[in-house]
Amino acid sequence: MKKTKLKNRAEAAVVIAAVIAAAALVNYGSTRYFTRLDLTENRQYTVSNATKRILRDLDDIVNIKAYFSKELPPETHITVNAVRDLLNEYKSIAGGKLRVTWEDPAGNPEAEASARSLNVPEITLQTFKKDKAQAMKGYMGIGVMYSDRKESIPVVQNLATLEYDLTQAIMKVKRNSVPKVGILKTQTADFIPPEISSRMGMSEETTEKRFTPLFNSLRNDYQIVTVDVSEGIPIDSGIRTLIIPGGTHFTDRTLFEIDQYFMNGGNLIVLANAVGVSFQQGPQASVQESKILDLLEHYGVRVERNLIMDASCGHVQVPRNLGPFTINEMVPYPFFIRVVENGFDKTNPAVSDQSELILAWASSLTHKESIGNVSASALVTSSEQAWGVSEHFDINPKPDYNIPNNLNSHILASHLSGQFKSFFDGMPVPPVREQETDENNMSQIKLTPSDPDRAVKTSNTNGQLVVVGDANFVTAQNATRSNIIFMLNMVDWLSLDNNLIAVRSRVLKDKTINANVLEEGSRKPDIIRFTNILAMPVIVACAGIAISLRRRERISDTAATVKKEGTQS
Repeated sequence: MKKTKLKNRAEAAVVIAAVIAAAALVNYGSTRYFTRLDLTENRQYTVSNATKRILRDLDDIVNIKAYFSKELPPETHITVNAVRDLLNEYKSIAGGKLRVTWEDPAGNPEAEASARSLNVPEITLQTFKKDKAQAMKGYMGIGVMYSDRKESIPVVQNLATLEYDLTQAIMKVKRNSVPKVGILKTQTADFIPPEISSRMGMSEETTEKRFTPLFNSLRNDYQIVTVDVSEGIPIDSGIRTLIIPGGTHFTDRTLFEIDQYFMNGGNLIVLANAVGVSFQQGPQASVQESKILDLLEHYGVRVERNLIMDASCGHVQVPRNLGPFTINEMVPYPFFIRVVENGFDKTNPAVSDQSELILAWASSLTHKESIGNVSASALVTSSEQAWGVSEHFDINPKPDYNIPNNLNSHILASHLSGQFKSFFDGMPVPPVREQETDENNMSQIKLTPSDPDRAVKTSNTNGQLVVVGDANFVTAQNATRSNIIFMLNMVDWLSLDNNLIAVRSRVLKDKTINANVLEEGSRKPDIIRFTNILAMPVIVACAGIAISLRRRERISDTAATVKKEGTQS
């Protein structure tokens, strides 16, 4: 008996030791070979191949310090766990070139000073204890260090952009210089001297103010320069990409400086408005001719003088009267073109991962025969249920629209590459100031003559030009996250590399069910919505009924069998 007990205890001890050893082995392996199962549609919790390439190419040790307080509100635990998992995965991929340490600066003067030097602040967090709202101090930031360079994520807030923010910080500390990107200072109205505009109470809408989201987003990765060519100064050749955000008042000298920058190897992104939209006296739209459109047509793409309307569209708020009350109702607005996944060129790395883009009052593009050896491709297209309006623009939201029969897809953004010929080939250098009229004798006078020392460069090699038939989509009023991502990816593609594009584009897809404006009274959204709400309860109820009936059938069969056996005995 005693031998049996000893044998059982020995066997139990061996089993326990084996379990402990297996658990230790699994824990050790997980620290060296991190893996997890990601079942989300676009693999939100899987490190992208671009990040893996960056981490595996590290040539020296990068230090990451995670400053997180031990005492944090319960609602932040998901964030802390997500950061811990991501850093463990980064460390595993980097293979010893990434060092991760966790510190709690609370009560630790040395760690507190370290966090402050990396611009990781102490923040105030709201929490609930004993049914009362309370404020508490804490840290939730990350610092990245390489040599004497430092970058930081001051506060980790958005888990959807965590991989991008962290990978971007690693790339920043690794690079030797900051690339330069230019945004052309453009005018959409005649120039009014500052002293006159202030006297009239008019505030000048500068390019930076109108496109504030674009400026702010680009500053995270680039040195941004506002380019002013009004004095005839050549555009800095150190600018890798020049963005032309709309504008209508282009002089010949402005076109010349843009053309020569392009001929000397610069990249161009042109956001062109062929139809201007104004709200000063109600919603109005009219064709606006601009010299920049002539320049683009010379290069090989024509911006049509139309506005595209699409059944795949965004929504606007429209006031609606309900008795004595007025409410704002969301209605489809075909002038806000909603481009989804199948509207992007899947062969182009800049847009292949883009999931959405909202263009506001956009014009279509047509590829023309350019002067030079140039190839053109469509980057963004509308849906097949789109149509163009070329006159009598009525941009007011309506309950229904006059829809033609000839619906088809339209090009909304294009990429042109190759050897371009200069627009000014065989022409003299334009003067800095155009000819103006003297009010006294109505004679034409030239303020500034042509530059005698400037020569026209007649062509370029491997020129890169991106044209979008809309500049409104990145203004302060219309710049959605997906719109800014589109522009950042364009700039990255032309100026830097493709590494961050795949990371940045991994945003959650919009699952909004939109009614088709071409199907009056369509109940499709309601059908899908109520199916999702009711289907699961119905399936569970049916499964429960089926299981219950099956159990009753088995009980009946068992009872019948027992009764039969009792009768026979």
